[in-house]
Amino acid sequence: MSRRAAAVCAVLALGAAVLAIACLHPTPTPPETPKAPQEAPTAPAAPPATPPPPAPAPSTAEKHTPTVTATLTAVSLSDAKPLAGMVPIITLEPNAFDEPLAHGDPTGADGVCKFAFPADRKVCLRVWDPKLDYFPNNYFDVLPGDEDSATEGAIAMARSASLHALLLRPDGAPAADEAVHMMMFHPKLGPWWPSESKTDSGGAVAFEKVPPGMFAVQMECPSGRMRAEDVTLLPGESGDLGPITLAPAQ
Repeated sequence: MSRRAAAVCAVLALGAAVLAIACLHPTPTPPETPKAPQEAPTAPAAPPATPPPPAPAPSTAEKHTPTVTATLTAVSLSDAKPLAGMVPIITLEPNAFDEPLAHGDPTGADGVCKFAFPADRKVCLRVWDPKLDYFPNNYFDVLPGDEDSATEGAIAMARSASLHALLLRPDGAPAADEAVHMMMFHPKLGPWWPSESKTDSGGAVAFEKVPPGMFAVQMECPSGRMRAEDVTLLPGESGDLGPITLAPAQ
């Protein structure tokens, strides 16, 4: 009950008591000393308002990941002319079959491309020809860093080569109509380029559009396996290993 409503009730109660005394006692008697009206009870203090919950701390912004912005120019190894359609890529290893971690837009008519990638690890940077008409003759190691950075350079692209051989079974008969798996090994960097092909009815096999350079070459098929060291493949030319008698498959 509010303070004002309690006071009104106290006054009404006092008037009713005086009226009752006048009716029951016609002989005047000393009137009772009226009791002072009681003060209206003090309304309990309102409970303190519940303080609002603390505002959530502003979310910490995600930590910025430093990036490397690379500007590359793809040129032909033979005449230094710019090459269009070459795709910039980064990989963990420099070999030609490592799955790219990231790639950018292809080079334009001027041979230039620009793309950015995280600087959180050491990577190998180069460009790639989706048609395999060219293979990169060089690449760049990019080290990790704590700040944004930029790098630029030229990637020389060499014309692809091809490799041929005549595979013979251990008994001297042609290894005819057999699936052949070939792996090229870089002299310092190990496994470099795999390829698949099939011998014809006379045992001849051809691997088109492979990287030029000096490699160890290993082939395997159901009839056996072979390995040749120091095979040199020139850009834009065909290399021929000639007849090779396979060692028995192990």
